[in-house]
Amino acid sequence: MILHEFNVDMRPFSQKVLNCLPKEGKQWRASAEEVGRRWDLRHLDVCSVDPPGCKDIDDALHCIRLPNGNYEVGVHIADVTHFVKANSEIDKEAARRCTTVYMVDRRTDMLPSLLTENLCSLVSHVDRCSFSVIWEIDGHTFEAVSTKFNKSIIRSRESLNYYQAQEMIDDEKD
Repeated sequence: MILHEFNVDMRPFSQKVLNCLPKEGKQWRASAEEVGRRWDLRHLDVCSVDPPGCKDIDDALHCIRLPNGNYEVGVHIADVTHFVKANSEIDKEAARRCTTVYMVDRRTDMLPSLLTENLCSLVSHVDRCSFSVIWEIDGHTFEAVSTKFNKSIIRSRESLNYYQAQEMIDDEKD
């Protein structure tokens, strides 16, 4: 009833939309040219923290203590714009659907699962296109000293669930 009341589109994606996607089954890799246009952040210890069983890992983070005592904090968002071009059929459909709707027993996606759960999902140990924001944070005041952002390529070290992340936070030995 809620889905009907709020006009949530539950229809499968049209063939026009699916035609915008890379062919499924083919292992996607960023080209050397694409990597050259982005910050290469694959050397950083980036990880994601999501609910258990999450398939669409769309954000990840890193934090480094800098030699000057400040922190470098990075947030990395899955870059769907690499696959969703402006004014394409898939872009128009995503704009019309507006968001992914989560219900107790299902979800209705804004974008096809090939993108959200595979090609754009920031899963561990796989190179992925992302959009990154990196702050330098003062180690005493915790105020932002600088901010920079750019398209990037990352390789997440781990896809943590909430419980794993909390265990790491609580571990006084590490």
